Parts: sequence; structure tokens; C-alpha cells
Amino acid sequence: MGLTIGLVGCGRWGAVHLRALQNLTTTGHVRRVVVCDIDADKLARIQADATYTSFGQMLEHEHLDGVAIVTPPNTHVDLAREALAHSLPVLVEKPLAVDNEVANDFLHSLQENTVLVVGYILRHHYAIKHLHSPRIRDLLGEIRSVHYQRQTVRERPVGAQPISTLGVHALDLIAWLLGQPLMSGNVVKKSTTADTASVNLMFPTGHEGSFEVAWSASQERRLLHVEGALGQATLDFGTGDIDITSEHGRTSFQSTGNEALVEEWKHFLTHLTASKQHVFPSVERLIDQSAWLHAHGGEESV
Repeated sequence: MGLTIGLVGCGRWGAVHLRALQNLTTTGHVRRVVVCDIDADKLARIQADATYTSFGQMLEHEHLDGVAIVTPPNTHVDLAREALAHSLPVLVEKPLAVDNEVANDFLHSLQENTVLVVGYILRHHYAIKHLHSPRIRDLLGEIRSVHYQRQTVRERPVGAQPISTLGVHALDLIAWLLGQPLMSGNVVKKSTTADTASVNLMFPTGHEGSFEVAWSASQERRLLHVEGALGQATLDFGTGDIDITSEHGRTSFQSTGNEALVEEWKHFLTHLTASKQHVFPSVERLIDQSAWLHAHGGEESV
């Protein structure tokens, strides 16, 4: 028997998840994909092994091996709780919650055997993974600063905010690559509009992190710039191009690999039968990020 996966939410990004799951059915990783969405007309236009307009109905009629929640952020925690109450592994899109108190209560209530993966897709990007390869780490040395740029020509979705929707990927990468709790950093600069955000962080260790994000930009831009003790690298996570400058000179190459979302799904699938708790990113990272968003995610400039 193969795996049956439930997908809750089939909007713009939910449809991307559906394509990734359909890809995984062709490779034998998944056998059945069943979809739930409150919009029956939307369900009528998709291809799935079964469709439901109610999550409760899906849980009642399907023997699921795991659930993905790709719905508006304010629904994430309630749906995740419902899935976990049925002892199901959960992949939930970021951000985990829009309210810090709700996020903390949820994360502190997780059981010992909980499997919860939050959709920080760039953790699984092949080019970003290269930053952790011994070859590049030897060239860069200890990473001391991280600068993230993400501009998109798409218009801002209704209800979305530049920091909590686009900037959370930057915050996750900054904390991960620098090995620093976000709340230990000092926000030395912050400016926002309805469509844009620019934030600079300075940590007591001397590490620096910053990001610039925007909707309705003139062009797509997906860049990550890191500086280490021995060199620096600029990574285009749209093309996979990496440029490195170090004491050994300058080198450029194009990294390749599977689509990041497919890799995220493979990560989730490998932990479906985990005998102990698996939360990714860690509970500590998620709590730290939620606290930072609560403290600094508003639109005030400092």
C-alpha cells in the first residue's frame, strides 16, 4: 500500500502543492492525493483522487497518512490541531500563526510523537543547501552577515503583509545561517509600506542580518548575499547561480537540484512514521520567530 495525503486548501499556492504531490505520485512516493477546499467550483476544476468541501468529511472518509494545510494563516493552528487530534503528521504553510499567544500555546502543547513541518521552503532549496557544503564553507569561513532580497511583480494578496508574508523566509534564513536567536538582535533600521519592507538587524555577537522584500516590483529578484570570515557569496535562488569571492579568487557556477517544494515534501514524507517528535524548524526557532514578528512585524518605522 502507498501513502494517501490530504491537501487542505487549493488556492494559488495550494495548487502548487498539488502539482508537487502529483509529481510525487509519478515517482511512487505517494499513491493517492485527496483535496479539501470550501470552494466547490474550484474543486470541480482540479484533478485529485477525491475532493471534499469539509475537512471533517475528509478525516471521516479517508485513511490519511499525512495532511498539508495550505489555507489562510489565521486558520493554520485550528486546522493543525484538528489533524494532530487524529494523530496525523502535519505540513503547514508559513507563518504558523498570526497571533504570538496562539502560536506559543500551540507549540507548547505538542505531544511527544508530533510530526509538524512548517513550510519554510528555502530550507530545502538546492542552492541554499550548497552554502552548507564543506567546499563552500571552507571558502567562506564562518558566516557573519546575511542579506536577503525578494521582489516580485505580483500584486500583494488580500490580507498579506510584507514582513509576515514575504519577510518570514528571510527571518528564518538569517536565524538559521547565523545561528542567532532573532530576539537577541537589535533592529537598527526598519521601514515599511503596504507593499514593501526593509529591516536591518545587529546581534550582540557582531553578526548582521537584513532583508528587503516587495510586491508590485518592476522585476523578479531572488537574491541571498552572505559574507563570511574568509569570503562572500551571492546566490540567486531563482536561477541557482552562485558567485563566490574569496582569498582564492572569484568563482561562479550554477547549482542544480530538485524543485524546493518537492524536496520539502520528501522531507515531510520521510518523517511520517517518526517514533519521536519531529518539528521543523525546531520549536525554539518557531517560538523565537513568532516573538520577533509580534514585537517588530507591525508597519511602524524605527
